[in-house]
Amino acid sequence: MSDSSSSKCCGSLSYDFAHLLLRLWVGMRLFMAGLDKFRWGNGADTTFSIANYTDKKGPPIAKLMSTNSFMPEWACNAFASTIGYILIPVGIWVAIGIMTEFGLLAAGLVFLSLGFGLAALPDDTEVVSNIGLSILIVAAALVTSKAKSLSLDGILARKKA
Repeated sequence: MSDSSSSKCCGSLSYDFAHLLLRLWVGMRLFMAGLDKFRWGNGADTTFSIANYTDKKGPPIAKLMSTNSFMPEWACNAFASTIGYILIPVGIWVAIGIMTEFGLLAAGLVFLSLGFGLAALPDDTEVVSNIGLSILIVAAALVTSKAKSLSLDGILARKKA
């Protein structure tokens, strides 16, 4: 006879660890994607600045996006000029685990908007391979979000109890 009652009483942390890994991956991916928007150069010559972001995300990207989609150029320009500023705080929000489910929903919506932006570019192969996989990982993190004892939400909930 198996002793299933002992596994129920003590619980397993496997879902908590799975959720932590998924949440950290999503947060890191968003944060690093946002940071990359402010990067210019490689190796020792790398610099990070707002000027770099402005130079990289100028009108040529917006024009290319609007030419390849139904979106007007002003909307594409607004998207291109704000997405870097959205990626970094959402990445931190998800990694820390504050209001976990809403943070993951925001992450999924950001990845979806990135997917739309990439799909509006002529070479959209990254949409399925990178963005689609990221959305699946966000969905898996949402599915495991009940096991969030290793997030700030979970830690604060334990302290209240």
